[in-house]
Amino acid sequence: MVPSSQPLYFFPERDVTGEELEEMLHGGNREDRCIAISCMLRYAQWEDIWDYVSRDEVRELFDDLDLPESLRAAWARMLKIESVAT
Repeated sequence: MVPSSQPLYFFPERDVTGEELEEMLHGGNREDRCIAISCMLRYAQWEDIWDYVSRDEVRELFDDLDLPESLRAAWARMLKIESVAT
């Protein structure tokens, strides 16, 4: 997706532009990437998520994403992520 200076709809708590999202995902630290991906998995439409990240990128950070348990379980099924019993 082409970075935009317009706020993205899937960041409800603050205005984040496409350019800022790209910086969070590719120039930011792990925490920034987790925040960005958590918002996308919670609020973005399916097609919009994959315009910015790959499934492998989501899998890599999955354990650190801020998701409600029901949504985490649904995404784990969709991404074929095995949970580790503790």
